[in-house]
Amino acid sequence: MNTTSIRIIPRTLAVAALIAWALTSSRADFIFDAEVPLSSDVEKAIDRAQNWLAKTQQPNGSWGTCNGVNAMSLIALMVNGGTPGHTKHGREISKAIEFIIANQKDNGYLIVGSKGSMYQHGLSTIALAEAYGMTQNPAIRECLTKAVQLTLKAQNARGGWRYNPVPLDDDLSVTVIQVMSLRAVAETGIYVPQDAIDFGIRYVKSHRSDKTMGFGYGGPNDVNWRMTAAGVVSLQSYGLSDDPSIPPAIEYLTKNIDFSARGNDRMCWYGHYYSSVALYHYGGDAWKTYYTKICQHILADWTQPGCYGDPLTTSWAILVMGTPYRYLPIYQR
Repeated sequence: MNTTSIRIIPRTLAVAALIAWALTSSRADFIFDAEVPLSSDVEKAIDRAQNWLAKTQQPNGSWGTCNGVNAMSLIALMVNGGTPGHTKHGREISKAIEFIIANQKDNGYLIVGSKGSMYQHGLSTIALAEAYGMTQNPAIRECLTKAVQLTLKAQNARGGWRYNPVPLDDDLSVTVIQVMSLRAVAETGIYVPQDAIDFGIRYVKSHRSDKTMGFGYGGPNDVNWRMTAAGVVSLQSYGLSDDPSIPPAIEYLTKNIDFSARGNDRMCWYGHYYSSVALYHYGGDAWKTYYTKICQHILADWTQPGCYGDPLTTSWAILVMGTPYRYLPIYQR
């Protein structure tokens, strides 16, 4: 992809679309007091961590052979307004985009080599949708169009997805990523059947427990805080902020979030990524209390100066701390 021909669209088409959508779909009593300032310590930490990501990027534009890691690292470099070919890390952003596109399979699968999963595919689709919203680059659009076709073909009869790109079994974790990726692509103007998204949302709702009010990985009987956060984000992302299941799910989430993780505990940081978005959209004291606590935890817990020494967990930490920037569509209300 010729990065010199990339055209930047301020705030991105995807952002503009989501802002317009949010204004017409917010719940009547939406909590707007979610604004928190980024302290100088947090801003410096994000900058140092992004610098570390840029330095550890390989010459081919990747951070390794897992496109999930590549996609999250790419999004982390864009969280505070980074754009392809421009801004401080514009070169690294462009190289990461080019790598993901270059490794797409003929059937649309966004993995590296012969090994991968729908996790990697979904995260890569989200990252490219962010980039396409900024640039309207035709090479990214072509890649996304193929990626969406594979995602649609892999949705099973229950409305869910799992690790392999075939419509067989399913779980909530993989499904949430696919549902969010379809929404992200749709917001860029690429056609996505609404029934596929609606089907996915119904699947997500089927994993809510009437007993604990949280969401479970395989169904309503194995609820945990990570899946609850992911389930809430998926509903919020589709204009369902007034869904009656959200307040009790938030209550469950705030009572069960694990702040004990140290270092590159990937499962825990996965949960905090979704928790930061879910609580930000919910707003109020739940968000303000969480954001203050998680930032303090991250800053005190870097296993290396300014990072975790691992691209994926470092990227998740960047995204959690950078939530108030609100540049990426997932943070738009």
